[in-house]
Amino acid sequence: MFKYLFFFVSIRIFPIKMHVPILLGAAFLSVEKLLVAAQTACSVPAPAPTTTLTGCGIWSLDSCSNGASTYPAAGYDDRKWQTPSRTNGSYYVDTFQDFRELTGYADITYNADRTSATVTVHANVRSCTTPKFKFGSATATETNTFDVDTSFTGALDIVVTAPDANATLTLEPLYFVWDKPAIDVPQTKNGQKVSIVELFGWPYADVAKECEFLGKAGWAGVKIFPSQEHVSSTNWYEPDGQFNPWYHLYQPVSYRQSGRMGTREDLRNMIITCRNHGVRVYADAVVNHMTGGGNDIQLHRDGGCNYWTGHNASDGSPYFTHSYTYVPNESTGARPAMEYPAVPYGPTDFHCEKSLNSWTDPNILSTGWLVGLADLNTGSDYVRNRIAAYMVDLLSLGFSGFRVDAAKHISPDDHAAIFGLLNKKMGGSLPDDFISWLEVILGGEKDLLACQDSSYNFYTYLSDQLAASGISTTDVEKIKIWSSDYPKEFPACGSWVIPATRFVIQNDDHDQQTSGSSSRDMGSAGSVLIVSKDVATHRAFEVQLFNRTDGDWNVRNVLSSYSFMNNGASGFPDGYSDCARYTGSQSTTGCKSMKKAAAYVADACGYSVVKDGTWQEGAYTRVHRDLSIINAMRGWLGYNSTTLSVLGLPSTCS
Repeated sequence: MFKYLFFFVSIRIFPIKMHVPILLGAAFLSVEKLLVAAQTACSVPAPAPTTTLTGCGIWSLDSCSNGASTYPAAGYDDRKWQTPSRTNGSYYVDTFQDFRELTGYADITYNADRTSATVTVHANVRSCTTPKFKFGSATATETNTFDVDTSFTGALDIVVTAPDANATLTLEPLYFVWDKPAIDVPQTKNGQKVSIVELFGWPYADVAKECEFLGKAGWAGVKIFPSQEHVSSTNWYEPDGQFNPWYHLYQPVSYRQSGRMGTREDLRNMIITCRNHGVRVYADAVVNHMTGGGNDIQLHRDGGCNYWTGHNASDGSPYFTHSYTYVPNESTGARPAMEYPAVPYGPTDFHCEKSLNSWTDPNILSTGWLVGLADLNTGSDYVRNRIAAYMVDLLSLGFSGFRVDAAKHISPDDHAAIFGLLNKKMGGSLPDDFISWLEVILGGEKDLLACQDSSYNFYTYLSDQLAASGISTTDVEKIKIWSSDYPKEFPACGSWVIPATRFVIQNDDHDQQTSGSSSRDMGSAGSVLIVSKDVATHRAFEVQLFNRTDGDWNVRNVLSSYSFMNNGASGFPDGYSDCARYTGSQSTTGCKSMKKAAAYVADACGYSVVKDGTWQEGAYTRVHRDLSIINAMRGWLGYNSTTLSVLGLPSTCS
């Protein structure tokens, strides 16, 4: 896709050391983010031009200064609009659309009973001219709103044009909450008591097929991993040999729902299929940050003159960071700036760059760049609204809720504001079957985060702020905390500061599988399957998850993952981490390849990672298919026990 030679530098991004690709320097033009119908204060930006740095120099002018956490408004947004144009850009591709001239997003607001909705398109035109909006088959007009009700089903296509700029923006098609199969499973208490399988590394097409088994077994829900557009590349591999590592899913490029595991259409079809089998689907929302600094489509180097070029994105969108840059942006002539035009986010939508070097300072926790990831300014009204609009889109697609990744790095006040906006956009209440859980890893900061009174307390203070944002007591109960103190140290504060029903528990999780992970310490009270490779012990802890009665937890999750290769390769076994796909200039000798394996196998047994008593590398674990775990789960939900034959599994499964 790009015309540059590929070089690499090691930068610690997430969660381990990796090669970071960087973007061509680009200037960002500043247009206010507001409804086009009332464009005011719009001025065509004029960023200051610059020249390529000599020697091994890189720009380092965007770090925080004098204790600041945000960038000054004056001048910073002038460096956006960095995407090359169709007619004047040496590395333009069609998936860049006309982001040089036109950006925007759709924002859905429902009425109180969610039987109608208003779609508002927020659009920005670099030249400050007036765009036109086309909703579905309607004629394009200058009106940026469109009303729908339950008589509308299927997808709503939206196209924005800026005729004076000869620019077109095609947004992803929208769906609405009323257009999905109903689920009537009394044991799940309308989605408020659920057993959820986390299918790590499963493509959507395989999840859709697996949902027939999940429904038959009695599993109430399935959680997938980040579905938004993310970093992706075939032209490099990490210093440790990893190729297209799994954690790239946690580096968003946009909120377009097209990633490694499938397209938006694949995702929608999977959700509908699962719901038809009585299985709810949950998302993994990454809203604390975007990609790693220097991990974009531009040219980059470090101070030692180690060079590398850009990553691509899973849906082909452009994206830019200021880190490790030395070449002016081709479109603006200025030094590069933070910009993700497919969202759109610009320079002032981020906290200024600083290390997250304290785990007990609330300001550093919420504004520092976690392992170099571009930290969103979630205190900004625009960023809050954009995240809330993204969450509404997830629910409108058919998700029943979502995990919030890296939640402790977003302050409780910001969470409350975002969930308050979500509540309003959903008509003043959250859906009956909605749940969300925040990833708040307590670690040594439990006093700050949970046990002591402070404005960074995710237990009592967050609950109070959620209520203050207009969320009812019933709906506050639906916004839960992932219990990182389970199973070894719960309740972390010595007693239940908030009810156990506000927590989500599980045995092993995907982060714990990576060597050196600091996700949490379960000690001998839990088991990470692909680390211990001890099926009997792992099974016992998963059964215990459902049998224990020392906490009234209503959401209990089970991870079904895959084994890593013996050489340490840990990418998903979906084929995209197979080094045969590598197209870069390095020798493939150092590339650690993950072989492709089928996720869905109709008659696969639980713990199929073990075959004839031997641990298999690069194999899906299918923990959720184990009969002992299934019957423990069924007992917790109030079902009778089942058998292998009823489940359609061979008698050899045990």
